[in-house]
Amino acid sequence: MVTRWASRKRRYATAGCAAALVAALVWGTAALATGGTHGPRGADGAHGTHAAATTSRRWTPTPTAAPAVSAEGGLELRSAPNVFYLPRYNPRGKQQYAPEYTVVLKAAPASTGGGQGAVRKVEVALDLSAFAGKAEISFLNKAYNCVRSGFRVNCALGDLRPGQEPRFAPFSVTPSRGAAALGPAGTIRMTVRAAGTPTIRHTTRLVVGTPDLTARQDYKRLTNARPGDEMPLTPAFGNKGDIGIEGGISVLVTAEESTLVPRYGNCRYDKATGATRAQCDFPGPLPAGAAYETDGPVTAVVGQAARTGSVFYTVARTIDIDVLAELPESAPHGSGAPLRLRPVDGGAFTGDGGAPGERAIGGAVTFETTRNNDLEAVGFTIKGKVGWTFDVVVPYPKGTGWDGTMWVTPPEGVSVIDVPPGDHESDIPYCSPPLTKGGPAACHGPTPPGTVMRVHIDKCVEGAHGSVKVTSDPTTDPNQDDNSAPVTMEYVI
Repeated sequence: MVTRWASRKRRYATAGCAAALVAALVWGTAALATGGTHGPRGADGAHGTHAAATTSRRWTPTPTAAPAVSAEGGLELRSAPNVFYLPRYNPRGKQQYAPEYTVVLKAAPASTGGGQGAVRKVEVALDLSAFAGKAEISFLNKAYNCVRSGFRVNCALGDLRPGQEPRFAPFSVTPSRGAAALGPAGTIRMTVRAAGTPTIRHTTRLVVGTPDLTARQDYKRLTNARPGDEMPLTPAFGNKGDIGIEGGISVLVTAEESTLVPRYGNCRYDKATGATRAQCDFPGPLPAGAAYETDGPVTAVVGQAARTGSVFYTVARTIDIDVLAELPESAPHGSGAPLRLRPVDGGAFTGDGGAPGERAIGGAVTFETTRNNDLEAVGFTIKGKVGWTFDVVVPYPKGTGWDGTMWVTPPEGVSVIDVPPGDHESDIPYCSPPLTKGGPAACHGPTPPGTVMRVHIDKCVEGAHGSVKVTSDPTTDPNQDDNSAPVTMEYVI
């Protein structure tokens, strides 16, 4: 559908019709001299249909080649488990899922000297002898060249480019037959080496038993919320496993189309004002069979432009929060007293169906605002050169009550090209050309990838503009003024 441009660099400038006409004449003269046609070449070197830079689709250059290999780079262990919970063997034949031992490394330029070369000969060695008599190694990650000898596993990752961040599980285990005692069961030791870099060592406590984190999920949807309204969410979680969690529990909160109030001293936020993420830490233990809820709500404020949104949370073991989800210690803390816990009945709490004990997907307060029924068309810009044929994404309207068709009247000097379904490989629908001269094109949706209109810029018309319109029932959407939005032109030279 959208043709990539040639990988060489191009510069664009917006222009009025006079400048664009001069540029078009120069381009046309050159094309005649070479026997070519108007427009730049595609990625395959052929002339024809091209994807001009639009507000929704932009050309990206071909990735650069990998840097030369040297021993000047640095290596960082970004994440590895601090505690590994091994399920006990189930004699009834239904094995519990053992969690993954996930390692995240990162190659970076050396902290001194400014080296930019790759990190060479990276190896990860694991001493898994703590599993002896308790579990069997059932999988080795061949993609990272992992091999084993007894309960020792070695993975040869080779060379890593600066910025490369491999994330992998070197092995998996299955509990062995027999009754292993619940509780601490030894230490997993990992050593990471690379040429010219300091050796990294990490230990993981092995614990027999499985905490099973659960969370409350039965929150009601809010309707007719107004911008600025507060939405309270009271997180609640429990442990339905056979062993407690000693290292503390964290509640991770995310707000969509709303912002969080930085209220609690034991919660940190991604921003001091306008925060959309928070992490609230609670010291352990979380015994098996226990359940708690917070003694106050986490509060979000509905955004000024929101139509729908949510505030949701997940629960995780503090000691092993995913490196991508954790907020840094330096993040702003709330200004008030700490958020505390009180015991509750967690019988109805549920987990997320994944590995028990790692995390639990909690609940969410979802909302819709009084603006949700106000259907609003979204305008867009057609940006290109006279003579070009290319695709433009037609954005879907905001709000509800849309009948599924957008009516686009293109700016003067622009034609809509018919693209029947069999003429392109994508599932994305194309707009149908106007049935009458000067009429609107019909753009149907909603299909998740979006709706596309293929256009040809016939000529430059100063100040040309069109429109995109959507229809809604005036009885549910009394504000009909925003059912139309402008379609503007931007010529490039």
